[in-house]
Amino acid sequence: MIKKKIIVPRGIRYIGEWKDFSFNRFPGKCIINKQLPGCGFTEYCLRGPENVILCSPRKMLLKNKKDQHKDNVYLVINEMEIEAEVDKDISKPIKNPKEDEPVKRDNSEIYERLYYEISDYTYKRYLNNQSAKILVTYDSYKIVKDILEKLGIFDKFVTVVDEFQSILHDARFKSNTELNFLTYLAQSPTSYFVSATPMMDEYLEMLDEFKDLPYYELDWYSSDSSRIIKPSLKILTMKSVGTKAEEVIQKYLNNDFEEITVIKDGQPVRVISDEAVFYVNSVNHIISIIKKNNLTPEQCNILCSKTDDNAKRIKRKLGKSFIIGEVPLKGVKPKMFTFCTRTVYLGADFYSLCARSFIFSDSNSDCLAVDIAEDLPQILGRQRLFDNPWKNSATFYYRTTADYREMKKEDFQNIINSKNKSTESLLSAYNTVLEKDKYELAKNYLYVAKSANYRDNYIAVNKVINSQTGDIILKPVVNQLVLVNEIRAFQIQQVDYKDRFSVFSSVHSKLTPDDIVNRDVTKFFCIYDTLTTMHDKLKMLCEYSFISENELDIVLGQIADSDEIKSYYLALGPKKLKALTYSKTYIKKELGIVTFSKELLNNTIHQNFNSGEKYTLANLKSKLGDLYSSINYIAVPKANDILEYFEVKEYKSTEIIEGIKKRVRGYELLKRK
Repeated sequence: MIKKKIIVPRGIRYIGEWKDFSFNRFPGKCIINKQLPGCGFTEYCLRGPENVILCSPRKMLLKNKKDQHKDNVYLVINEMEIEAEVDKDISKPIKNPKEDEPVKRDNSEIYERLYYEISDYTYKRYLNNQSAKILVTYDSYKIVKDILEKLGIFDKFVTVVDEFQSILHDARFKSNTELNFLTYLAQSPTSYFVSATPMMDEYLEMLDEFKDLPYYELDWYSSDSSRIIKPSLKILTMKSVGTKAEEVIQKYLNNDFEEITVIKDGQPVRVISDEAVFYVNSVNHIISIIKKNNLTPEQCNILCSKTDDNAKRIKRKLGKSFIIGEVPLKGVKPKMFTFCTRTVYLGADFYSLCARSFIFSDSNSDCLAVDIAEDLPQILGRQRLFDNPWKNSATFYYRTTADYREMKKEDFQNIINSKNKSTESLLSAYNTVLEKDKYELAKNYLYVAKSANYRDNYIAVNKVINSQTGDIILKPVVNQLVLVNEIRAFQIQQVDYKDRFSVFSSVHSKLTPDDIVNRDVTKFFCIYDTLTTMHDKLKMLCEYSFISENELDIVLGQIADSDEIKSYYLALGPKKLKALTYSKTYIKKELGIVTFSKELLNNTIHQNFNSGEKYTLANLKSKLGDLYSSINYIAVPKANDILEYFEVKEYKSTEIIEGIKKRVRGYELLKRK
């Protein structure tokens, strides 16, 4: 694939400021890598001189653009379109999959309404000497194409496929939609595939629709390197999404906000982050987090696929007051907590002045694994306001791939080969049956594809409407998109998240190539993880030449709190450990006479006790004793120790203990101190 660079002139921050920019500089069909999220390419499409059909993978994003641009754009509302659940767990089979409602060409009331509205909109724009901007999902593109062709003006429009990498990502969620969309695009005179994070070259080469397309890169760096603001990503391990999310939420609820001082108009101004955006691609996880932390509808905004299933699930488990929200418009104060699924990973504009971003990735769950190469840069580009000091920063919590999820490349290839063989066999069966039986066989293939999520083969079924008779024709085809999607998923789980070194390496190579901190941390763990003894690991941690305190914090964040190496380091410090020759015997003896690390102790207590829970004095003493032991804290546990960490209310009750009723005393934990 030959790539051509187009240097963005110095002084230009947004495409709209570039006077010489137009689609005329590109061939009619090509890939445009805009390189920089938030560079205003979409805004140019909606404000520029060209008539544009802007195609997006997400209804919510189009509605957000409509809300921003009002009557200057036309948003296609197609009631027959089924919202794709891009935030569902595709590893599980679907029971009773919904049938797609076929789009009828001439006799549909919806079609007639759209025909009238598009005709009226484009005519008014023409009379006012204004360009027309039509917003449409991939699903409904064909309707727009048909209507504009009937009006005789389709060739006056350019088709822009925004965030086109989602064609690959959504292949298993939206069944045949992506394949049909690519078929209709092939019939269009123009189609510009645009993204700041396009599909990686190796995957583009696997797809006939993309491999031979001209490829253009916008070069923002060469003429002005200051335009490239490197993201600041704090990378930390986690035990579970729920536990880590709770830890962050409780800090916010206790008014433990991060703050920063910035210079504004020559004066220092203190900014407090009292808003948090959580990126968690699972509606079930979001519900669980909200429920566990007793959040109210006034405190949280849920941004996920607007499906009936999601809406019902949220109301059933959280209450009738909870709904699927909208992306807040500019000038509207966001809620304290915003929960985002993949629905808004792409293209959403957040205009918070103080929100921090928290990203949760668990490679052991298909839906929760964040693509470091494509998802992560997109997420980091969601906050749009430069006045937000945390605009280009985020905390990235991750879990590496567990042993039970590991798969050798040869085993994966065998699965692919088996599915390819099954696909060939099914296509052969279809081609050999009698013509009268083909429709029912294809219908069965379609049902299996939807219910099994391409578990056993790559058969998809295209729906084609006979222009003469109006009959629906079902045609089985190979869904190459799903095949490539599975190859990418394997790469993410088995390579990018194989271990913490792999995670850092992926971030370093794909996200922040010039980030010295990440590069040095990666180098540290490359050596550290090869060491086999506590002595050697502790020695390296204590004697390694870190370039900054921030770098050391990142390293410590990658080591579990339960790891004795971390415990010893925090308790005694590098100088003392060196004096003790990193001997475990000497260290344990020393720990009996020193004050233990308060930080480690605080974290351990807060991670294992929750506000709102009740504990008897006996239970408190026992649990504290276990926790002290786990982190080698030398102290006699007492129930009253908890008073140092929580505000409490004493209670008395009667409980049956070993078959005997007894009066017991205890504490209800009200809130953290």
